[in-house]
Amino acid sequence: DGQEYRVPSYHVDHIVDTVGAGDGFAAFTSAILDGLNLEDGCPPGAAIGAMAIQVAGDNEGLPTREKLEAFMDAQH
Repeated sequence: DGQEYRVPSYHVDHIVDTVGAGDGFAAFTSAILDGLNLEDGCPPGAAIGAMAIQVAGDNEGLPTREKLEAFMDAQH
């Protein structure tokens, strides 16, 4: 529809492995399925991507909803 959104970034102290960051961001589709719009659904995807790059492997850093909420709350 031509709208643009800025997605907040999340700070990480140490990048271990970037594999899985894109897959983590794609998890924003879960937020869309939960009824959020793109503007509200993308920040969780960015946070999951940030969490994913802090551990080795492609899915080891994927959080539970509770860990995701805590990570996002701690940074914004």
